[in-house]
Amino acid sequence: MSLCQVTLSANAGLALSFGGVRLWIDALHDRKVPGFSTVTPDLWTAMKSHPGFAAPDMLFFTHCHPDHFSPELTQRALERWPQARPILPENRFPGQLLLSGRRERLRLPDLTLDFIRLPHEGPQYAGVPHYGCILESRDLRILVTGDCKLCAPELADFLAEDGPIDLAILDFPWLTLPRGRRFIQEHIRPKTLLVCHLPFSGDDVCGYRTAAFQSAPQLENVEIRFLSEPLQQETLEDA
Repeated sequence: MSLCQVTLSANAGLALSFGGVRLWIDALHDRKVPGFSTVTPDLWTAMKSHPGFAAPDMLFFTHCHPDHFSPELTQRALERWPQARPILPENRFPGQLLLSGRRERLRLPDLTLDFIRLPHEGPQYAGVPHYGCILESRDLRILVTGDCKLCAPELADFLAEDGPIDLAILDFPWLTLPRGRRFIQEHIRPKTLLVCHLPFSGDDVCGYRTAAFQSAPQLENVEIRFLSEPLQQETLEDA
């Protein structure tokens, strides 16, 4: 039985079908950042008819950097799917859930979303409102960290509160850097790791894909999957 399905748009953009809810995370961005990929007009057209990106219930943005969030593209999505509720840490849309405190919790019938403010990677972004999240449904827990600073103590404290992580969705530096791998093994300890924020092959001018693929054997006792192709889908199945 399928427990969770994840579909990639570009970079760290995902659509999750989990806990009876369709949740998009950082899925809508259209400004090209050097060395990374974005949602092109052709990809956006494909997303609108792809079953993995069927009508969303929520649009969650970890933060509002242009490689994670486009206000224009999000507005177009809300016009197409007016039932979708935006969730983000800046006040941009009527009826949105504004993430503003250190912790926020959203309880739905079959899904709980536990948001926490986390530091963004890089001292130049210290003031950027940025949130990670643990999603929990029927004892399955999914961690999303956005662009969280590697090895942030705030994340370690969050993870120490309760319960193991079944699926972690992390940017590729957590895998390619030794201290990131140590943090995964000591604090996250996921059963499955989905590695994202990888550029598509034609945009990979810095060799991030190769570095990530070659680092995988150095992380032991974790099933590793890479989200590296547009509209790629990964499914967690019941054991």
